[in-house]
Amino acid sequence: MFTMLKSAPRSARTTARRTAAAAGAAAVGLVLATASAATAAPVSVARHFHVPYGNSYADGYATFTNRWVTLDGTLHAVGCGRTVYGDSYAAGKYLDSASSTPRCDGNWPIHIPVPADVVGGADSVLITLSAPDGSAARWAYRDIGLSR
Repeated sequence: MFTMLKSAPRSARTTARRTAAAAGAAAVGLVLATASAATAAPVSVARHFHVPYGNSYADGYATFTNRWVTLDGTLHAVGCGRTVYGDSYAAGKYLDSASSTPRCDGNWPIHIPVPADVVGGADSVLITLSAPDGSAARWAYRDIGLSR
């Protein structure tokens, strides 16, 4: 047989220290949770675009995320040298650009990650379909209320 030993009662000082430590840890956790929520990236938003030029067109979606706008879709090229460009902007300020490979006659998939290296990413992107004889462009906006 064995006998269970009773532990010595805790002193009031030990109990107070543990209570204070637990309260401090809870406060730190609350501060950290609030800070991470405040700096969380905005939700990604996808906006449809269609840019015609002559018989060619670029059609797809601009997906706005934190620090990127990705253009995904199809380049329908009639003739040679058709290229799709994306220029990212935040608060009216130019950020960066990227482009597709020049293509000739046919339907070509486009996947163009356009850098937008600011907190929250771009709020707009100018999508240009370029050809040797000219170009056309359309805007896509993160916030649909900004569309003109």
